[in-house]
Amino acid sequence: MFNLMSNCCNWVSKIQEPIRKVTVLVVGLDKAGKTSSIRGMLRDAGPTHGCIRNELRVENYLVTLLDVGGSAESRGAWRELCGEAHGIIFVLDSSDRLRIKEVKEVLADLLKQSRVAGKPILVLANKQDKMNALLGSELIEILSLEKLVNQSRSLCHIEPCSALMDLRRWSDRKTLRGLRWLLRAVCLDYPELCTRVAQDSKRPLEAREREKIGKAEKVRKKPKVERYVKLYNKHFVTILAWLLLCVYYKKLLLLGAAFAIL
Repeated sequence: MFNLMSNCCNWVSKIQEPIRKVTVLVVGLDKAGKTSSIRGMLRDAGPTHGCIRNELRVENYLVTLLDVGGSAESRGAWRELCGEAHGIIFVLDSSDRLRIKEVKEVLADLLKQSRVAGKPILVLANKQDKMNALLGSELIEILSLEKLVNQSRSLCHIEPCSALMDLRRWSDRKTLRGLRWLLRAVCLDYPELCTRVAQDSKRPLEAREREKIGKAEKVRKKPKVERYVKLYNKHFVTILAWLLLCVYYKKLLLLGAAFAIL
């Protein structure tokens, strides 16, 4: 009876908690399994059709997952999108030992960003179902993870998982367990993170506005230059026409004088 009342109280308290909107940026190298990890959280094995924004409800959190490409060309977008995120999920292929050095460099560069500092980081060590996958403890040492997160003052958790296996099961999904940890970490500093997100989200817009104003100023000044060029060209053509006429009439006068002599 006591357990029943305790569960009932917990259920009522969860209902009374406010719904928190949280944006999570999902990044990592190409072929690390980012999209598959998101599908594992969503219980969706279908294609994404190019959509990079996914929403799901986890307890009292309304979560927006931003799935960003991991190619070298796509990584430039990470910096701007980091400003929109309350937390970061970094997905890596724990079985790809040949690219682990690149993973370390990219992760270190990400954690150096001012918009990432202080935000919780979840590292999903994906593809643990493969025989040659590195263990979580091995990855912590190889990536110097403790040193990196201490420098960025970020809470960090590494979750060994298999997105492929999570797509096949309905319980004990490691990807979702990792996401729950991230949401709890965000909740610890939610008001301040919301303030940061609001401020950082405005900066790209302000930069774009300045760029638009600069372009408009160039366009406004450009007609004046063109007008002077057109005016110069017009006078040049007029003068050239008069010179040609003078030469023509001079030749006519000389020709008339020659006929008169004859």
